[in-house]
Amino acid sequence: MMHSFSSIEDYYTQGDIYERIISLLQRSGIDISNVTRKDIAGIDEFHIRGQAITRELAEAAELQQGMRVLDVGCGIGGPCRYLADEYGCMATGIDITASYIETAKKLSQLTGLQQGTQFVQGSATDLPFPGNSFDVVWTQHVQMNIAGKQLFYSEMTRVLATSGRLAYYDIFSTGNDPVYYPVPWAHNTSLSHLITTGELKKILNGLGLKQQSITDQTAKSIAFYEKLFDRVHKEGPAALGTHLMMGETALEKLQNLLRNLSEKKIVVESGIWKKDEAPITQIKYQ
Repeated sequence: MMHSFSSIEDYYTQGDIYERIISLLQRSGIDISNVTRKDIAGIDEFHIRGQAITRELAEAAELQQGMRVLDVGCGIGGPCRYLADEYGCMATGIDITASYIETAKKLSQLTGLQQGTQFVQGSATDLPFPGNSFDVVWTQHVQMNIAGKQLFYSEMTRVLATSGRLAYYDIFSTGNDPVYYPVPWAHNTSLSHLITTGELKKILNGLGLKQQSITDQTAKSIAFYEKLFDRVHKEGPAALGTHLMMGETALEKLQNLLRNLSEKKIVVESGIWKKDEAPITQIKYQ
């Protein structure tokens, strides 16, 4: 397991992200002493549709000021900063990748959002928080790298307060294998652990969570990438975009992602589930 997590961290580590962001901001003529969250929006959220889906997920989760939110697999912290800035939430992010956590802290300082955000390096399957700690537990494009799905979702349920909500936005298999690689989350099958939406539902039901809403986001995801590639063809890649998080093979990864979506090998789904007031049955792991 530790080897697996080490491999995941190695995969996502792409040099000094923060310094590259600062350099690109300076080249764009932005005053580094007065950077806003919107100035870094192009790179801040490493998931399909970026800030637009974060806004939709926040609305679906019915976030309110002062809520304690945990973002599991927070990347460089964009959603946490969005929730702190737009909703007044107390947002905590956790990620296995040390360089992401370091960058997240620096970007919150840079944008003046350090009071509403905090970031911790750690494992999504062994969350370093007591039970019932958060009003909302949030995860976007993370579970694809985690083999231990039962433990992943049970840990998020454990730290979720009674009547709290689990909000997810993720990529799932349709069972129509094989997937074309590389993709943004993996070079090959060694780091990719996709399940179907049906398998996810079975896990969440077994943990005592109650489905509030499910939305198929596949069509919007396809439209997003078709528009992106059209823009790149005409104007070239944006100076400050998530391609910086994917290294030299970024274009190939994104092209394969669109191909997998178009050929119905994968789907994108968001959902909101509520933690039941009744005690959750103790899960025994094999």
